[in-house]
Amino acid sequence: MNGEACSAKVVWSAMNNPNYRKGDSMDSTDSTTPGATSGTEAGAVPDPTRLADIVAIKALAVAYAYSVDDRDWGRWETLFEADAYVDYRSSGGIDGTPAEIAAWFPDAMSLFTTCMHSVLTHEITFTGPHTARGRSNLINRNGLIWQGEREYLDVYGLYLDEYRKTDGVWRFTKRLEESKFLEGGAFAEVLREATGTYDD
Repeated sequence: MNGEACSAKVVWSAMNNPNYRKGDSMDSTDSTTPGATSGTEAGAVPDPTRLADIVAIKALAVAYAYSVDDRDWGRWETLFEADAYVDYRSSGGIDGTPAEIAAWFPDAMSLFTTCMHSVLTHEITFTGPHTARGRSNLINRNGLIWQGEREYLDVYGLYLDEYRKTDGVWRFTKRLEESKFLEGGAFAEVLREATGTYDD
């Protein structure tokens, strides 16, 4: 499938997704805003177990970024609990279970010739012995050929997450991408129009 033929998937189903329309609100306030990584006061030193949990969750976020960049959808799916919820609608994608998203990814991402994720300022709040919430800034640069021209799509926003530890392994139970800016050329303009994501 060439890039032009796949554009119907990569205005990425936003125009035809019955669960998302331009101007929809991405509900990022369904749980308390994350706070200090210790679960108490910002700057407090976590106990050794919590410190290990923080390192593991941060490693999970890095593994996510590289699995997308490497287009390793099998690895990507293992980072989530099977009943997790993933929502990419704010950047023109779909929402669903990890299995549904992993099946959708190959065609949706085939438009892009390159992909590079950066995950920054990751904040984690523990909500129980084996559960946590998190948020992190994302910068995602994607290269593509659109209407015969080479250009980039830069996505800036937040990941809003929930995590659960099962048998000593932290996985996502929820990941919501909240796009703030979509920058680039003609394709970025198409995507901004489809999703209602603008600078102003």
